[in-house]
Amino acid sequence: MKKVLFYIHSLNKGGAEKVLLTVAEELNKSDEYDVTILTDTVDELEYEPSEGIKRIVIDKEADNVSAITRLKVIRSCVKRQNPDKIIVFMLSSVIRAALALVLTGHKIIGAVRSNPYDDYSSGLNRTLLMWAMNRCERMVCQTEYQVDFFPERFRGKCTVISNPIFEEFVKKAEELSKVKKADGFEKDKVSGKIVATGRLFDYKNHRMLIRAFKHISEDYPDVNVTVYGEGPYREELEKEIEKFGLKDRVFLPGDSSAVAEDISDAIIYVLPSDTEGLPNALMEAMALNLPVIATDCPCGGPKSLIEDGVNGLLTPVGDEEAMAQALKRLLDDGELRNKIGINAGLIRQTNSVDKIVTAWKELI
Repeated sequence: MKKVLFYIHSLNKGGAEKVLLTVAEELNKSDEYDVTILTDTVDELEYEPSEGIKRIVIDKEADNVSAITRLKVIRSCVKRQNPDKIIVFMLSSVIRAALALVLTGHKIIGAVRSNPYDDYSSGLNRTLLMWAMNRCERMVCQTEYQVDFFPERFRGKCTVISNPIFEEFVKKAEELSKVKKADGFEKDKVSGKIVATGRLFDYKNHRMLIRAFKHISEDYPDVNVTVYGEGPYREELEKEIEKFGLKDRVFLPGDSSAVAEDISDAIIYVLPSDTEGLPNALMEAMALNLPVIATDCPCGGPKSLIEDGVNGLLTPVGDEEAMAQALKRLLDDGELRNKIGINAGLIRQTNSVDKIVTAWKELI
């Protein structure tokens, strides 16, 4: 039996955390693996590991948790567990684990979960990451564009494994088994909601979606926008909605407890981000056969998922006019919406949990 230790900062309700937990739980179902999850802390809103998975929380292992103490606890935990493989999600945690395990003989498998160019292009962060790469036996990237971030001497260590489509979206798609024909082939008849999901942070750039919708809102009086999510940028978005007189057309209902249910009846899904890794939210919308529009943002996540005009539309980052034209293109053409939605749904096969977990098993 292989002992596998996963390490991440917490299990808060984010994409990286959900992927880690999905892989860990699938491994744990097999008699071949004994799985433990190590986290720095417990957050207020977290995913709950299934029964049978051991979890160790560093903050509970020490009375006074400082940066140095955290490294010591990681080191002692690895010595106690003596895992065959250590899999570390997020580059900040990769650096921390590498520091903690100096001279122990343990190597780690790192996992990039965001755009490394944002925080690791220069300075101390880059120096530490390159140092840590020497202590990684592999680095799992979500896209080839993430692989290109690393110097050539490290690219041989990189393996591309995409994200899985989670069970609730597969089930919802099965419920909707008959793909709905896009209603309203003429622009003056189309009705429904355009949706976006994600934390309300500035880099998610929901402001750009609001501004793009403003350009076309008068032409489509029965179309509204709903952005599901919560975060520190809410006040800014509310001001934007007020400024453009869209209080009755753009809605911010907060976090959704049933995303698949809430977005499944949308006519268009939009990902307007300035930067992403491989966005689970976009993949989930595609799994529901929704026609999608996404920015072609670094480091290539949307571009690796979308063939422009075939299973989605790509627009330049921050370009509200291009976004408005993409929205208009889909709203005016029900046949195109329907075709793109059907093609988007093929992601349920290419990114099934079985396929992605098999790739992880082969790597391990």
